[in-house]
Amino acid sequence: SVQDPLVHHGHHFGCVVHAFCNIQTLLTNGMTLMVEVEERGPETLTREERKEYSVFWELLKIILNLEDCIMSSSEQDMIAMAELIQKGASAARPDDTKSMKAAIIDWITPKGQALIPHIPRNAEMGRGFHHECTGALLCPAGYEWANSETKAKLRSGRLQVAG
Repeated sequence: SVQDPLVHHGHHFGCVVHAFCNIQTLLTNGMTLMVEVEERGPETLTREERKEYSVFWELLKIILNLEDCIMSSSEQDMIAMAELIQKGASAARPDDTKSMKAAIIDWITPKGQALIPHIPRNAEMGRGFHHECTGALLCPAGYEWANSETKAKLRSGRLQVAG
């Protein structure tokens, strides 16, 4: 099946600019801020508004003619465009997480050696607190990974990490 270009651009936006963005809100607020900047100048924006406006402009740079499409579209069409962009941006998060997991395995494996026990790249079992290397890295400050009671509590979920 052919992917809608807005989904593709949304995926790129999610990977490169902002992974956790509500696109519909960004479009609505971005257009409002654009009018305010044109009428009063950028110095009237708060720090938070300048940040959001910057993210909005990054989206406009990624999707050519998006501004024109928004200006000439009905509210329903704008919502539909936002949903397609959001679909792509939302899909970027698991892709990033999946590639990051493989990179972490490479990072913790000693050069020229195998990780014992082996951590498969495509399986969830044997990761996190259930593996010596990753457990030591994930163990919260203030706790000793070498302590068998700490390991058991982290592995069973009886000791929860805040945040």
